Amino acid sequence: MIYLIEVQPFSEFEVRGTAKMAKSVEVKDGICYMCSNSCPTKINVRDGKAVKIDIADPKVAYCPRWKAQLDFIYHPDRLQYPLKRTGAQGKGSWQRTTWEEALDITAHNLQLVKNKYGAESVVFWIAYTKEPRPFFHRLSHAFGSPNYCTESSNCFSGTWIAANLTYGPEYSGMAGSSASVEPETKCKLVWGSSVISSPQAWQENIEAIKRGVKYIVVDPQRTTIASRANIHLQLRPGTDGALALGMMNVIINQDLHDKEFIKKWTIGFEGLASLAQEYPPERVAEITWVPAAKIREAAILYATTKPAKLHLSANSTTHHSNGVQNHRAIILLPALTGNFDINGGNRFANHTTVEVNDITLHERISKMPPGVGSQRFPIWTERYREMQSNAIVDQIESCEPYPIKALFSAGLDIQFFANSRRMTASLEKLDFVAVTEYFHTPGTQLADIVLPIASWLERPILLTNYRGCARLISPAISPVGESRTEWDIYSELAKRLGFGELFWNGDFTRCADYVLEPLKITCQDLKQHPEGIKLPAVKRPEKYYRKLGFCTPSGKVEIACAALAEHGLDALPVYREPPESPLSRPDLAKSFPLVITSGARVMAYTHSQHRNIPRLRKLMPEPLVDIHHADAKARGINAGDTVTISTPRGSIRMKAHVTDTILQGVVSLPHHWPGEANVNSLVDDKNLDPISGFIPCKSQLCQVSKCNL
Repeated sequence: MIYLIEVQPFSEFEVRGTAKMAKSVEVKDGICYMCSNSCPTKINVRDGKAVKIDIADPKVAYCPRWKAQLDFIYHPDRLQYPLKRTGAQGKGSWQRTTWEEALDITAHNLQLVKNKYGAESVVFWIAYTKEPRPFFHRLSHAFGSPNYCTESSNCFSGTWIAANLTYGPEYSGMAGSSASVEPETKCKLVWGSSVISSPQAWQENIEAIKRGVKYIVVDPQRTTIASRANIHLQLRPGTDGALALGMMNVIINQDLHDKEFIKKWTIGFEGLASLAQEYPPERVAEITWVPAAKIREAAILYATTKPAKLHLSANSTTHHSNGVQNHRAIILLPALTGNFDINGGNRFANHTTVEVNDITLHERISKMPPGVGSQRFPIWTERYREMQSNAIVDQIESCEPYPIKALFSAGLDIQFFANSRRMTASLEKLDFVAVTEYFHTPGTQLADIVLPIASWLERPILLTNYRGCARLISPAISPVGESRTEWDIYSELAKRLGFGELFWNGDFTRCADYVLEPLKITCQDLKQHPEGIKLPAVKRPEKYYRKLGFCTPSGKVEIACAALAEHGLDALPVYREPPESPLSRPDLAKSFPLVITSGARVMAYTHSQHRNIPRLRKLMPEPLVDIHHADAKARGINAGDTVTISTPRGSIRMKAHVTDTILQGVVSLPHHWPGEANVNSLVDDKNLDPISGFIPCKSQLCQVSKCNL
């Protein structure tokens, strides 16, 4: 079944009669990049214009973002020409320029910094979308800079590194594979995921509830999935590790753990068992605010209702100063209970063999100076193969171990950074900033040069493993205005910087052929098979680890992690209280008595994107802070009041949403709103996770007060 939409308000691109459309419309394959789910689409094109988008997956039919793609593509505010700044930063003074001049200015200034300070003094930072990242990665290292950075500094990589350290590289994507429900699954432990914001997973999980699968949900908010769960553990943000240890306490003491698996396939259980004894449910209740009886009930239900599957968020458990260790404690629950790599539990049933040529030139960094954050966060930067963005501001200010003087950024999202005002002030000190973008943003306002980029409808997209296929998606339409593909921009800069041959002198087909070479597939092959070419897949049996073990130093699940110990960090998943919390800072809590959590996903937006699209803005017109009835009453706050949210780093304003869905003592704020509503401007940028370098944006103290306007 194909789900159709008509696009408003672009009536000049619509055809209301299907018979009339059939005579003049060409249908092309596409992909939706309004978020990172990359759903396949069909693009209806007439007279060179995209007029309608169809989507074939009923699981995502209710998602509003794919329906707004043409609103994005043909938005009147879309950047269509290169711009150079003519006035002071942040004043919005721009002059249209040619591509030749814009690229010349960019290359000249990057080379000036390289000649004076060294290539390492240029940072390359990229946000969305993720598909062009290998080209950008290659550009940074071909230039000679180790400083390839991305928004992954605060995203999926935290859960990735936790699984990588504990289970080995093969299971690094454990969080990404946990949303589905298999026919064998009898119990689902949903930890920190709203589920409903992931269209592909929502229907599966609702159907599972209807057929009797037991659900335990861990979340400070009573989400839709939590309201339908058998047990809801409504915890204080940042205490996930303590809750996991409390559940282990019950599981071990009631002899519900899988002794055979633990003995043969884990290392460090004795230490973990001893650690868990320090967290009886009564103590955990004091830490987490979850009643002890509920902790016992949830632990027993999960350990005895098999197969049980742990459903993880990409980052809700890792946006804390102890996030990686908290997440390690959580993901050990399947191993302890015999729910790892079994049907209905947490496993990778099918393994697609994809070996393509790596074009990132990452091997070159061994001969470069240390990258940003690599000395402070060596485990994350080495394993995730990029530098830690959250360390940029410190290095700009300190100039240690060398100065940062320029930034080339593909989508500069200022709202991404903790203590955002400090980051803005630091970027204003740089000698040169160039940004590629679709629209003007707070980030482009800091730039000297702004380069407009082609959208996913307007550029070739090479996907080396898309739903089990290698696939090339050809452009459906020509770029809007003078916008260019990121490949074109990077390869043109490479030519000007003296290494054009490393970008195949701009020949995308040659680059794609090189990437695909190990698969014995060419770009031409993919053009002849627009549906994609199926890749070899191996259906793996249950408990596949029995064949080769785990790809860890011990060959086992590392409850006690050798790599962490080698770097002087806790080998066990030790719980540490957030630096700003009612327990760790009772003095600070007198002035800031509430706990902030932020970043709950909403269907309308993808992080900082899409608030300029009217049909999506209607779904959430303004940022709202969720505050419990009792907390609001104590402050004289009514629904709809403008309130000030304050932390030791400053204050922002939002409207109050008074509700009983949020845990009393906690407030929930949306993330990545610009200007006076940017929650990350309140976030601590000093107490970062020592393993990942992540910011603690989901567990810090604040105060909320009514504004007297």
